[in-house]
Parts: sequence; structure tokens; C-alpha cells
Amino acid sequence: MIEYELIRKKIKNVYIGVKNGKVIVRAPIRLSKQKVDELINQKSKWINDKLQKQINHENFELVNKEHIYILGKKIKIEYKEAKKISIELNINSCVIYSPKLTDEVYSKILLKLDKNLKDLAYEYIIPIVKKYSILTRLKPQDIVIRKFKSIWGNCSSKKIIKLNQKLIHYNIKSIEYVCLHEITHLKYMNHQKQFWNYIKKYMPDYKERANLLKQ
Repeated sequence: MIEYELIRKKIKNVYIGVKNGKVIVRAPIRLSKQKVDELINQKSKWINDKLQKQINHENFELVNKEHIYILGKKIKIEYKEAKKISIELNINSCVIYSPKLTDEVYSKILLKLDKNLKDLAYEYIIPIVKKYSILTRLKPQDIVIRKFKSIWGNCSSKKIIKLNQKLIHYNIKSIEYVCLHEITHLKYMNHQKQFWNYIKKYMPDYKERANLLKQ
């Protein structure tokens, strides 16, 4: 069930809005909570699409130094005072230990955080590539994760797949699409009809997944 803020008003209809990553529902005073829940359920695809688009337009690395996105989930950053900088990061939490937060300290935090994100990307993205490699029986020579400015990944003629580290901020469905996309290039080194038909064979909803990645 999608979490939402319910506002009761003297109105006849239900209005659903998505703002700043939050779902707000305005409903008639006498409408039951159960009916509101049912409506949210019916509109879940629309709501999730709106939420994902808002996520895509934010700065994924850190937003106001307060939160970070991991696998599409918004995680609050917790700061704790310490003599040296260290970071505990996983898919559910982010704890940063550091001296007083100055600009210089924060720059060092970002460098450490970048390494943690890369480690996390290897931990969660590589198994997805291997999963689709087994499924399609197409095996890359190597899988590399690095930063790209304008692409999610590529597959070279030497069968080396490179994936954008930034994918770790997106949900699993989006990551799976990119991984299958690059795996498919092991068979078709183009974007012609056969290429897309092959992707569709293993991922019928690939278009919806690809749309989640659009800025």
C-alpha cells in the first residue's frame, strides 16, 4: 500500500497529488478510509510513475545533505560526530561519522561516499547482469561499473559491458532493463527490430521500465 497524507475537506470528489516525493489525498469528510485506500490502489501505477519522475529530477548524490536514493528508495542521512570520517551505507540506511561539517569536510565525505556507492553498485548490479546472462545464455567477457555523464551503459565489440554507477540510485526494474539491454548487444550490436524483439521476449514491459530512467 502506498503511504499518503489524507486531508479531509468539504468537497465532493477525491483529489490525488504528488509533490516533493509525497502523496497527498484530499477527500470528502464522510468518505471512509477504506474507500480512499481502494482508490489509491486503483491509481497505484499512475502514482508510482509520478513519484519516480520526481525522483529522476532530483540530485541523486545528495539532496540538501539530508537524504540519498538507493535502489529507488529515499533514505535519510544520519550524521554522527566523530574524529575521523567514515560512512556506513547499505540499501536501508546511511550513517556518516565526521568532525564538524565544514565545506572542506563535506568534500571529503563526498569522495568517500562515491567509493561506497560504487561498492554497493557492484554488490547489487553485477548479480542482475549475471542473472540475465544465464537467462539469455549470452556471456560478457567482463562487467565494469564506472561513471558516465550521458549513457546508462554500453557493450563493446570485445563483449565488455560497462554500466553507469548512477544506476544504484534507481529501482530494480530500471536496473534490470539496462542490464538486459546491454546483454542483448552481445547478440545484436544495433538497435534494429530484432534487437527490441529480443528484449521484449525476456521483458515484455521494457518500455515502461525504460521510461523510468528518463530525466
